[in-house]
Amino acid sequence: MKNYIITYEDALEICKRYNNNNFYEIKFIKDGYKLSSFSYFICNWNDFTNPIEEKPEINAFDMRGVTFVFNKDGSLWKRFLMLPKFFNINQVESTQYSNIKDKIIRNISIKEDGSLIAFMMLPNGELFSKTIGSFTSEQSDLAYKYLYRSQEKVEFVKMALNSGYTPLFEYVSRLNRIVINYLNEDLKFLGLRDNFTGEWIPSNDLINIPFNIPKTEDKNISIDNLIERAKIERDKEGWVVMFEDGQLVKIKTSYYLEAHRLRTKNIFREDFIIKSYLNRTLDDIIAQLDRKEDYDAFQFIDNIIKSIKRYIDNIDSYIYKLKERFEREFNSDWDSFAKSCNGEPYFNLIRYFIKDINEYHIKRNEMILRNTNKLSRAREIVNKWSNK
Repeated sequence: MKNYIITYEDALEICKRYNNNNFYEIKFIKDGYKLSSFSYFICNWNDFTNPIEEKPEINAFDMRGVTFVFNKDGSLWKRFLMLPKFFNINQVESTQYSNIKDKIIRNISIKEDGSLIAFMMLPNGELFSKTIGSFTSEQSDLAYKYLYRSQEKVEFVKMALNSGYTPLFEYVSRLNRIVINYLNEDLKFLGLRDNFTGEWIPSNDLINIPFNIPKTEDKNISIDNLIERAKIERDKEGWVVMFEDGQLVKIKTSYYLEAHRLRTKNIFREDFIIKSYLNRTLDDIIAQLDRKEDYDAFQFIDNIIKSIKRYIDNIDSYIYKLKERFEREFNSDWDSFAKSCNGEPYFNLIRYFIKDINEYHIKRNEMILRNTNKLSRAREIVNKWSNK
């Protein structure tokens, strides 16, 4: 059966179904061309597998970074895919150890600890770079400048794009350090994503590559071996395992998780869970837990997630109402609107919502983090919204 490849219309419908919250569109204009990308925030397995219940043929695994480039007349020119959403071992049903332990391994890449970068193209042939959620991040700008230090690298990227692929990289540098310390700036070539079939081709399956590529392990190493090594190896984030059927799975080292302060001693702190949830590191925490042995922890986390989602929904509902008033009652006149409505709840967020939905999400989450940065306050908010 042919793999499902997301369309612009499907992406818009998914965003609408989730009120532009869990999934949302990021718009940008470059050299007069409209660019539209999509991303996600706090989704569960079902949100990805069946985002629109009555349309089971649609999934949202490519909503993390997929980008549509339009001609100046408004018609769609090309779609560029980034990496699909994939999960840690034992995080979701499809990555449970029992479901993958006997699969045939095609490739094991050492996970680089940097920023995922994609290079894409405008209809006029000019290149641009982006991260999953931004056209204007510092990392994408630095990666673009790094690329153009070598004409050979530029020509390779253009050749890949003209052949129907999105070339994907990990940008690493001392200035972009997360946990692992890189002495030198580099664009490590991860591989190619086929924009028509969705196939992922790891970099070490290719030849004559003018980039450094991530180190790989012997594919004959077992999953059991990687799990054991993950307990003791240092200075390494982990591995990305690709099976023969195309499934990708992450295995992260205990060293990396501890360096990220993802320790179970914090698992019953509301402030820690909220911060991890909003900063999108909760997946890594959950990956350390066992659903049976840590049932109480999962209950605790689930209650916090439900409470914070209600809190977010409350904020969004106020913002939606304010935007309607701004447009209908004040005819989009900001000065008169601000003079009349500046005392409304969350008024400081409405301007971001009007101008840039992605920036609104960032500012909203920053506000929630400020309101929950102390344990006592975090507990108050969780208790308030768990009863709504």
